[in-house]
Amino acid sequence: MTDKEPKIDPIQGAILHEYDGIEEADNQLPLWWVLGFLGTIAFALAYWLGFEVYRARPTPHQEYLAQAQVLAEARAAELAASPDVTAELLQQLATAPQSVAEGGAVFAQQCVPCHGDKAEGKIGPNLTDPHWLHGGDALAIHTTIASGVPAKGMPAWQSVLGAKAVRDVTAYVLSVRNTTVPGGKAPEGKAESPQTAL
Repeated sequence: MTDKEPKIDPIQGAILHEYDGIEEADNQLPLWWVLGFLGTIAFALAYWLGFEVYRARPTPHQEYLAQAQVLAEARAAELAASPDVTAELLQQLATAPQSVAEGGAVFAQQCVPCHGDKAEGKIGPNLTDPHWLHGGDALAIHTTIASGVPAKGMPAWQSVLGAKAVRDVTAYVLSVRNTTVPGGKAPEGKAESPQTAL
């Protein structure tokens, strides 16, 4: 019994295989396709090593976040230079890490005895829940800090700390507002939704 001689593709010169009446040739892939495929693998490997393993460069998303932060801080600085305190200014400061950090430092020095180290409330109210005694929008919080509530023992901090520190503390309070830390003081005052407390 002799083996059947393989059929040859007359155009490519490749061996033809037949399966269920369908002929298939062992054609070689074009060189440009092979090089493109290998190049894609090499690029993916280099990208993975550079961005994910060795972190040689920030990812496009990280670059976007860094640029957004720079723009937010620039806008906050521009608004802070204006003499008028507006809700927009206070909201911008609440997204600027430097203002929030400086406000947090002042809060730690001056406000912790009454409001707790996490703003969870002690003698004074909890500043992390949605309930507010004197208004939870940005301007109301600023006014409460700046002018105080003498009847409740809250000093007018603007005369003590100055305008910038009061704005920064307001930014800090806005950053912790509605975070509802565990173990906080029971709610006091009127509940305000995050949408209305701007």
